[in-house]
Amino acid sequence: MKMNWKRATLGLVVLAFLAAFPWGPLFAWSPVHPGYRQLQFSRADVLYADSAALDPAYREIDRYVAVAESFHELRCTKRIKIIVCGNWNDCLRFAEPFLLGQRPLAVTSATGTVIFVTPGAVGWSDIGGLLRHELSHAVLNQNQSLANVVRMLRQPWVSEGVAGVVAAMGVTAPGRHLVSLPEAEFLSRATTEELWTSFAAAPQRDWRFSYTAWIYFWDRQIERSGRAELLRFERACFSDPQRCRTSFADVYGTDLQRAVSEFQSEVRSGRVVAPEHALF
Repeated sequence: MKMNWKRATLGLVVLAFLAAFPWGPLFAWSPVHPGYRQLQFSRADVLYADSAALDPAYREIDRYVAVAESFHELRCTKRIKIIVCGNWNDCLRFAEPFLLGQRPLAVTSATGTVIFVTPGAVGWSDIGGLLRHELSHAVLNQNQSLANVVRMLRQPWVSEGVAGVVAAMGVTAPGRHLVSLPEAEFLSRATTEELWTSFAAAPQRDWRFSYTAWIYFWDRQIERSGRAELLRFERACFSDPQRCRTSFADVYGTDLQRAVSEFQSEVRSGRVVAPEHALF
């Protein structure tokens, strides 16, 4: 009787594990995907619900991978699987461990091999920009240790800000950027609200405001010092996330807080040129 109980328990554990592949948190790694279709491209696979129409931007995924690789000057050596969740029930079953209690538009795994696009992206006017943003994370994650990828979660002013810059590349017109607040609202608030809070604190008090500040800031840094300096800083930061601020000073020759203060002064004096369009 005792042996039968053990066998029954083991059988249930095995069944639960197997069920986690097609219907649970191992969906992305399952050989079968009930209720979902799969499109295969050279660099990635896109899975989407049978009942849903696929945004044309997903068919540009190979080009978007190349955009992210070119910007970071890194290779994305592993295939990427993009799961376009059909509804929030599916999304929570497939991706809850990656969502960290939030409901973002999309999230990339620490391995850089899986991107979940949530139902929050339905109706988003630039899926291409969203994909380029996540592919920036994917390329960087594939070229870092898992430990450092996790540590970089404490440095969103770097990874999220730079991903915002990458999102504006590709089909977006040169000089334009995708930001998370309308330009007029951001510039108005930035004249009175301290930008340093967005760089010094994690988690963020206001993610939309912070994302916008980071994108403007990195656009400023690239314009002044070039992309090569940004990449030098990015590599130093990812190699030792706890020293990101020190690495910034080493590369740019100035303290991060001073650079942000100068950036804020430029905003307040009207010397910051706003992006020509904004989303969200």
